[in-house]
Formats: sequence, C-alpha cells, structure tokens
Amino acid sequence: MTDSTRRQLLKLPLLAAAPYVAPYVARAENSVDPLAIASLLLVGFVGTTENANGARILAEHLAASRVGGVCFLGHNTKTRKGIMGLTKLFNSANQALRPIIAVDQEGGAVQRLGARNGYHAYPRAQTVARKNTPKQATKLYAEMARELNKAGFNLNLAPVVDLGIEVDNPVVYKWGRTFGDNGQQVAEYAEAFVDAHRQFGVMTALKHFPGHGSTVIDSHAKPVDITSTWQPEELQPFRLLADRDKIDIVMSGHLSHDQLSDGLPATLSSKAVGILRNDLRYNGVIMTDDLDMKAIRSSYSLNDAVVRSIAAGYDLILLSNSLDPDAMLPQRIIAAVQQAVSEGRISADSIHESAERITNLKAATLASAS
Repeated sequence: MTDSTRRQLLKLPLLAAAPYVAPYVARAENSVDPLAIASLLLVGFVGTTENANGARILAEHLAASRVGGVCFLGHNTKTRKGIMGLTKLFNSANQALRPIIAVDQEGGAVQRLGARNGYHAYPRAQTVARKNTPKQATKLYAEMARELNKAGFNLNLAPVVDLGIEVDNPVVYKWGRTFGDNGQQVAEYAEAFVDAHRQFGVMTALKHFPGHGSTVIDSHAKPVDITSTWQPEELQPFRLLADRDKIDIVMSGHLSHDQLSDGLPATLSSKAVGILRNDLRYNGVIMTDDLDMKAIRSSYSLNDAVVRSIAAGYDLILLSNSLDPDAMLPQRIIAAVQQAVSEGRISADSIHESAERITNLKAATLASAS
C-alpha cells in the first residue's frame, strides 16, 4: 500500500473500522462510553502460558471489551510454545475487537523473542547502523516483522530513536539501542524499521519522546529531569519521520523538562503532547511508557497517573500490571476516568478522538499488509 493510501485510511471515520472495535453508544453531556476508555488501555499480565491465571483474567477483560490490548514483558516470554498459546488466546478472545498485542523487539539486549525461546536473535541498533545500509536494514527488520506476525503480535514497541549523545547513558547508549548520534541517520534507519514492519501488518512505536539519549539516569528507576542535558536536535528524528508519514505511534518517556513539559514527566504533560501535535505536526497515536514504572509510581497513584495522561492528550496508556497485579485493574481505571470526565477534568470528546485514532491506525496497518 502506498503512503498516500495509508494517509487516507488514517483519516477514516471511526465507523469505517467498526469490525475491529466494539460499537460506541450515544452518550450524554459530561459522560463517556466505557468502551472508548477501554480501547485506550494496553495492559500487561503475569503468566507464561495460556493456562496461567493472569492470562485467563486478561483474556476475560478482552472478551468483555474492558481493555484494548495486551503487552508482553520478558517474564511472559519463556518458551515459543507458551508465547504462541498466549497470543492465540488473546487474539481470539473477542471477535468484535482486534486487540493490540504488543512486545518489545528492538534487537540486541531488548528482544523478548530470541534464541532463548526458539526465535531468531537480531543485532542491536548500533550494530545494524554500523554494518548495514538502510536498505540492508530493511531486509533484516522485515525478517523480524515476519516472525512477530507469525507469533501473533501486531505492535512492536520499537524502534528507539533517541540520539546516542551521552556515552555514560545507562539505558540507551550502554546497550547499543540507538542508531547513532546524528538525527538524520537515526531517522533513516528508523524508517527502514517502520517500513519493514508495515509490510507484515505490525505497528511500531518510536521511543522515547522527547529524547532519552542525553541523560545519565534510567527512568525505569526514578524520575529523570533532562532540562540541563537535553539538546534540540533530539527532536529531529521525530520531526523527520512525521514529515515522511513514517510514524505509527510515538511513545513518550518519563522525562521532565522545565520548558518542554512544564517540569512534569512528559507522559503526564499536555505541553509535551502539544509539541508533537503543533510543532512537529504529528496527528497520529501517542502512547505513554509504562505508568507502573518507579519514575511515575514514586510520585503518583496509578489512577491519578492515568487520568493525568489522558487529560494531557495521550491516546494509548501502557500499564504493565506486573509488580502488584490487580485483577480488577481495568474496571478501576475505567471508573476513575469516568469520574474525571464527569468532574470536567477530562474531555469526553478527546477520549473518543483517541479511540478513533487507534481504530484507524489498526485498520491502516491491516490494509498495509494486504
């Protein structure tokens, strides 16, 4: 499918993608359809096989349209048989909903499917950029995307488009997760990654907006203030790829900046979203990094963090639900968001707009693989 056709699909009204989502219902003023809220939730689970209690509970949530998708972490991907059983369970849980089934598969240190569980091992981004042209990288990543598709996944939480600026960076540079320190080069290899995945109906998520490459702190461990280290060129890959229509999803990091995010973690900041929407002219899906990470949970309750993220304009909310699993998490989050809408803290229209973006992206991704 051509990029122009893809752009048209992304502009389709919500009802055009109705086979992939539960139908929304008419709503009163200051109320929101719970199905729309549910479509924004990408939730993790505990378990390594389809018979695990955590997996069965999450499948029930999918069947009841309480969540929009599933995220696999390393603790879920122990064996090939287990992975295949889980994705089959989730993909078949709700015939009216095509759930998002997500996994981190960058290559190198961050690949949930690898040699240890019966899949191919892929090199880290740094190695790919050093040893391959972008055209060669496309072939490499096409093999990765084909494997993900066959394994039942339709969203790869990759590639990293952070710039490798700080050599002491513990989360990006240390593990070779970046394609380089030049925004143009990073964009070229990220574009190869995105194009390859689109061939096989797998969405991708650029991370970590507005840039994690200049820090010396890992946002998995604690909040990260990038005010003194962040450089404007860290936006270049996002800008270039937005201009080329080579973005499916942007994932924001738990990174605060006095000007870019008003001192809040970007995942909770309407100003950060505004930079993407207005300055970079990106109109697609924006998602949070995991709101269960210590960078957020050390300062905010999960309910509060979700409400703040949605109020800020985020479309897709990632909740790993693994450290202290809550079987009733979807119901609790939906209730908290409904209350925030009734109190005027979140616009009901913005939630339905987010649901529409997600629906149209899924429809366009399916068409791109046809």
